[in-house]
Amino acid sequence: MTNFSIAPAAEFPLAQIADLLTRGFAGYLVPIQITEPVLLTMLRRDSIDLAESRIIYKEAEAVGVALLARRGWTSRLAAMGIVATARNGGLGVWAMRKLIQEAQARGDQEMHLEVIAQNTAGVKLYQKAGFKKVRNLFGYTLEKPPAASTETLQEIDIRELARLVAYHGLKDLPWQLSGITIAQHTPPARAFRLNDAYCLISDPTAEHVAIASVLVKTRSRGAGLAPALLRALFARFPNKTWHVPPIYPEEICGVFEELDMQRAEIAQWQMRLNLLQAD
Repeated sequence: MTNFSIAPAAEFPLAQIADLLTRGFAGYLVPIQITEPVLLTMLRRDSIDLAESRIIYKEAEAVGVALLARRGWTSRLAAMGIVATARNGGLGVWAMRKLIQEAQARGDQEMHLEVIAQNTAGVKLYQKAGFKKVRNLFGYTLEKPPAASTETLQEIDIRELARLVAYHGLKDLPWQLSGITIAQHTPPARAFRLNDAYCLISDPTAEHVAIASVLVKTRSRGAGLAPALLRALFARFPNKTWHVPPIYPEEICGVFEELDMQRAEIAQWQMRLNLLQAD
């Protein structure tokens, strides 16, 4: 019988964890290169707990990593990668069962994750573990949109935007769009306001700019403020390629489609497991 085991990721150097993650995602649907600085950013923004994250072993060889983020009674599988040579033989199912058992033992009530919808093996694995689909998550791209707006934007503290997202945003936003996560972004990311609409973007001096958060206060929704804000951003930072990562719930994606942004081929499922009911 194959011998599987796990060990706390906190016992391993960050460089080794980053390398093992990169090898674990080799051949994935999208290229993923995890460096030590990238891993440090993930740890900070996503509340990843290395003491509860796990290095996965097959026999005596480290062949995978499972990064666990934690907030209150909720945990999130932030990433799980297993090297190609160890992906068969039930290791993924075994590892998920161990992660769930450990989450229950420490008193967590829910576990969340996002998985690329086209990753059929991954979706089946998480469904087998008891996770339920919550909603589709989509991303978009727009290359060098016209600078057609004359609106004046006000720059605000990212921390202020995070507070507003926590108050006005959907209560079940994906982990990476939550107010707690937004609060961990720092310059060169920047936040802007146009009336009751708000947006967080990555470094606007770069050629490619990511839209990390879009919010309209509850009282002003339906008035077209979000598209107006984004058009003003396009005008303020012209000749950029704008990216919306595939973490946006389908019910709020109309703003991107109104701007004729192109939906990305890669989409995700937001999934949740009730740990109080899981076997």
